[in-house]
Amino acid sequence: MISILCDWGGDLSVGPGGDINVAPPEVELPQRICRRLLTNSGDYIWHTGYGAGLGSYVGKPYSQGAVESTILSHLQFEQLVNRNPAPTVIAADSASGAFSVVSVTVNYSTPGSSVENSLMLGLNN
Repeated sequence: MISILCDWGGDLSVGPGGDINVAPPEVELPQRICRRLLTNSGDYIWHTGYGAGLGSYVGKPYSQGAVESTILSHLQFEQLVNRNPAPTVIAADSASGAFSVVSVTVNYSTPGSSVENSLMLGLNN
C-alpha cells in the first residue's frame, strides 16, 4: 500500500513528478505505528477496532505493564513490523514534581532488514 507523506503538524508535499509525495518505507512505518498507537479505538469509522488509544492513559493512573502490553498487542496488526525478532517496548516512569512522564521506547525491525529501529513516545500523567 502506498502512503502519502505528511509530517505531523505539516502539510502535504509535492513529489519529484509534481504529484503528491509518497512516504518511503523507512518513513511510512513510524507514521503508521504512531497513528495506530495514538488513535482511540472506535474513532476510525471504517475500522472501529483500530487504535490503541494511548492518549486515554494521560491524566489517569496506569501501570507501565499496561502501556507495554497495549503497544505490543497493537504492533501485531502492523504488517511491516517483523515478528522475528519480535518488537520490544520499554516504558520508564520519571517523576518530576506533581507530574510524572512515562517515556516509551518501541524497538522493531522490518522484513528484509536486520537493522533495529526505535520510536520514542512520552505520556504525561
